[in-house]
Amino acid sequence: MPSLATSGLTSNLRRRWQATLDHWIRRRAPAHPPLELAYRQIFILPTRFGWMLGVLMGAMLIGSLNFNNNLGLLTTFIVAGLAVNSMLMAFRNLHRLGVRGGSAQPVFAGQEVRYRLTLFAADGRPRPSLLVGRADQPAGASVPGNSTEVSMPLPTRRRGWHQPGRIQIATTHPLGLFRAWAWIWPQQAYLVWPDPAPNPPPLPGSGAGTGDRQRFERSEGEDFYSLREWREGDPLHRIAWKASQRHRTLLSRQFRRATSPELVLTLDQAAASDLETRIRIVTAWILQADQEGRRWMLRLNHEEIGPDQGTMHRNSCLRALAEL
Repeated sequence: MPSLATSGLTSNLRRRWQATLDHWIRRRAPAHPPLELAYRQIFILPTRFGWMLGVLMGAMLIGSLNFNNNLGLLTTFIVAGLAVNSMLMAFRNLHRLGVRGGSAQPVFAGQEVRYRLTLFAADGRPRPSLLVGRADQPAGASVPGNSTEVSMPLPTRRRGWHQPGRIQIATTHPLGLFRAWAWIWPQQAYLVWPDPAPNPPPLPGSGAGTGDRQRFERSEGEDFYSLREWREGDPLHRIAWKASQRHRTLLSRQFRRATSPELVLTLDQAAASDLETRIRIVTAWILQADQEGRRWMLRLNHEEIGPDQGTMHRNSCLRALAEL
């Protein structure tokens, strides 16, 4: 139990620190696409390799001064000059980098959403070796001189509309001695559909209340339906010769096409105690009906969607469930 209490305290402190940091960065440099990164929005610090090289150069400088070693002093100053230029180039790799857009295709809860942003160079300079995304899962990108689209992964846990939150654009170009970064907050939200239940109950009966799963349309199909008297114009292969001989009259075979009735899906049909489980079951039913090519209607509170079938109808139903 003490470990759980410590973990909870640490989590609360981390959230408060993140909220304080977000508030401070937003006040210092508001950054909502579309935008061009300015100097107030760019932060820069040495990398671990940069800190090690700095300590080494400091030791070389002290040693060279103590022993009056001109070659050591020359090497130290050359490396220090390269490091300063590296810091400037890392800053210029982000300065006036443009960001616009922000969109993502809906995914099911638990899947990874691919959030897309467009990066462009406002001054036409190429921007290599960029990292875009959350700090723990960035996506690599390079802007060749005009614009490029970057797709970054974002985790999802629950259904509904979500903001992508704070996105980092970083670079260690060209030598990896300094890391320059900027924070942006895209305002376009992305949609997460409910996670379908893994083992849902069978699809409920038709909306007509008959309980039958199939009926036959009157148009011609491939399934045998019945016999009828022969009519002029019937093809010969439709004639049931044996049955005609038994009944002493010409009989033709009738064929019909088997179709499924329209389904009416509601949350009340899902046998579960909590709302989230019922939503997941209905989600699984919608996917099953779509795979079987059936028509269905989704009835939610005061809203009815359909009856219809196809991808657009499926997406409309999943969106309505996600927004509940």
